[in-house]
Formats: sequence, structure tokens, C-alpha cells
Amino acid sequence: MIRRKKFIIQILIISLPYSIPLPATAQRSVSIPLARLSVTSPFGPRVHPVTGRPNNHNGVDLAARSDPVFSVLDGIVIETGNHPNLGKYVRTLHGDVEIIYGHLSRLLVSTGATVTVGQPIGITGATGRVTGEHLHFSVKFNGRYLDPLKFLRRLKEQSNKPLNIE
Repeated sequence: MIRRKKFIIQILIISLPYSIPLPATAQRSVSIPLARLSVTSPFGPRVHPVTGRPNNHNGVDLAARSDPVFSVLDGIVIETGNHPNLGKYVRTLHGDVEIIYGHLSRLLVSTGATVTVGQPIGITGATGRVTGEHLHFSVKFNGRYLDPLKFLRRLKEQSNKPLNIE
């Protein structure tokens, strides 16, 4: 039964819209990562703005200027650090969902911390390999990258709270 359930979940993730099992509390309380979302580089195939080469963008870039970054769901900070490409970043875990916030100028949480919905976890910046300030926002489910905007829309559908994502 467990094997069959895992197979069904994988099919649901591959097909859109995704069905993502979240804790009951997450379905009632969600946030968006910034006060306002303006996409500057979408999820999927693109020409990298720094290298000029085609690549697959595993998240979305959101316009920002020294803005607070908010935890989308309740969870745990599994890693913070400074990566050559991603710059200063925060990785949070929410069950099977991992969310990555990158290119931050300042980290407001540390590894092992518990985060709550809407809690500020960092300040946007231009660290790592970038052409300007923005927030890189990625979502992984069972190790597989998802389109973050579709993920946020799905959260909105599952939530009793409206999200400003349109």
C-alpha cells in the first residue's frame, strides 16, 4: 500500500496541477515570500543572464530592493550559508517540501531554528552570481523542483487565507 501511495503521489507531482500533501496547519496558514511578487525570471528553460548560456532555471527570480523575505510555511531551517552562485541563502523544510530563498543580503535565522508562516527569515540582496538585487525562490518536493508560482497558487487553493499572488 505504501509503495502504491508513493507511486500515485509521483504521478500527481508530474502532472499539473500538483497535489501536495501538507500538514493540516499548513493548509490553513500560508504566506508569500515577499510583500509583492513581480517575476523577473520564470521557472524553466532560459538563457542565463550572467553566462549567456541556455540553462534550466530551478526557481523564479522576484524583483526586490532590501525587502524582508517571509517564510511561506511553518517549518524548520535545515541550512543557511553562502554559495558561489546562490549567495547567502536559507533552506527550510516543511514535511516533504523544501523551500530555498537565495541572494539574500542578510540572514535573520540560523540552522535548526523553527520558522512560522510569515516570519521574516532574511533581507533580499545581490549576493552570489547575479546581475542585480532580487530573491531567488525555489520549491522542491521529494527532491524534485516544482514551479514555485504554481506551488503558491496550489497553496492558495488549499488555504482559507487569500494570497496576493496574482
